[in-house]
Amino acid sequence: MKIKEIIKLIDANEENEVAIKSLRQKHLFKWVSLGLVAAVVFGLSLVYLVKEYQTFSSRNQKLLLISISAFAILLAVYQVWFMSRDKITLKKAYDMFKIADTLTFFGISLLIIFHVMTFYFFTAEVNHRSMMPTLSDGDRLIVYQFDYQPVRNDVVVIYMDANHYDGADDTHYVKRIIGMPGDYISVSSAGVLIINNEEIQQVPATYLEDIRENLDGLENNQIPEGFYFVLGDNVDNSHDSRALGFIYEEDIVAKVVFRFYKEFGGVS
Repeated sequence: MKIKEIIKLIDANEENEVAIKSLRQKHLFKWVSLGLVAAVVFGLSLVYLVKEYQTFSSRNQKLLLISISAFAILLAVYQVWFMSRDKITLKKAYDMFKIADTLTFFGISLLIIFHVMTFYFFTAEVNHRSMMPTLSDGDRLIVYQFDYQPVRNDVVVIYMDANHYDGADDTHYVKRIIGMPGDYISVSSAGVLIINNEEIQQVPATYLEDIRENLDGLENNQIPEGFYFVLGDNVDNSHDSRALGFIYEEDIVAKVVFRFYKEFGGVS
C-alpha cells in the first residue's frame, strides 16, 4: 500500500490491518538495510584494521568506526525484533516508520561517509609554496590513501616522522616522487641531478652540499629498497629529499588525486 493511501486512512481515523502490515514491511526494510550496511562497514573496517593497511587516519578513528557500526547493527536487530512482535495502531506504525526512515537514511549515509573518509579518501590543505605551480598555498585536496603503492611522478602526502628525518616535526609534506627503489642516482660535477642517466634538474647551490652528503656511500649509486627520492615542483623553495634524504616507503601515506579549492581539477 502506498504512503499517500495510508495517510488518508490515518486522517480518517480508520484502522486497517493491510496498511499496518505494509508499514511493518517498510519499517523492517529500512532497519534491515541499515543493519546490512553496518555489517559490511564493520567487517571491512575490522579486516583493514587487523591487516594494518597504511592509512592517514589514526587507530582510534578506526576503532570508533567499528564501534559505531557495531552499535548500528544491534540497533537494527532490536528494531526488527520490536516491530515484529508489538501490536500497534496504524498511527503508531506510521510514526515509527517516519522515524525509521529518517534515522536509517542518516545512519547509512554517515556510516558510508565515515568509512570512506577513514580508509579511502580524506581532504588536505596545502600550507606552503613548495609545489608551485602545480599546487598553491591554500589549495584544498582530495587524497587517496587505501593501501597506496608509490608510483613515479605521483604527487603524494608524506608523514614526516621525527624518528626518520633530522628536524622533522611529525607533520605532513606534499611532494612528487622522482626516484624509485633501485634507480641509479647521482649529482654531476656541474651540479646536475641525474636519475637513470636522465638529467632531472640543475640543483640550486643551497642544496648541493646536502644532496651530495645524502648520496654519499650509496651502494652502486642506487636508491635502496624501501626508499624513495622526492622533490617539490618549486625547485628553488622546497624542503625535500635533497636535504632530507631518501623517504621511507611507510611514510608515503597517500596520493593526491584532485584539487577542489582554490582551483578545481586533477593533479599531475
